[in-house]
Amino acid sequence: MFYHINEIIDLNLELLFLSKNHSLKFSEFKDKDGKKLGKITEFFQLMEKKNLIKIEHNKCNLTEFGKKIAENGGWFEHLKKKKENEKTNLEETESFLKDQTSFSLFTNRLQNIFKKTKA
Repeated sequence: MFYHINEIIDLNLELLFLSKNHSLKFSEFKDKDGKKLGKITEFFQLMEKKNLIKIEHNKCNLTEFGKKIAENGGWFEHLKKKKENEKTNLEETESFLKDQTSFSLFTNRLQNIFKKTKA
C-alpha cells in the first residue's frame, strides 16, 4: 500500500516539476497507470504535509523542497537517502552512547582508585 502511494507521489512530483510554472490543477494529477487521479483530498493533503506542494484554490504548486527532491532523483531517491541518514545517525548515537558508557566506567574506576589511595 505505501509503495503505491510513494509511486504516485513520485510520478506526480515529476509531473509538477516538468509542468509550466511547476503547478497543476487537481484534475491533472495521474495514477500509476497514467489515468486521471481525481480529486483525492487526502492525497493532496499528504503531499502538502510532506512540504512537497502548496494547495491554492483548485491547483497545487510545487514547493522549493519538492523542486529540490525532483531535481535530485525524485521521491524514491529522497526516501532512500533519508533512510541512509537515519541509519547513520542511529549508528553515531549508538557509538556515542558506547563511548559515554566506557567513559563513565573509566571515571568510576578512577574514583575508586583515588578512594583507595586516600584510605
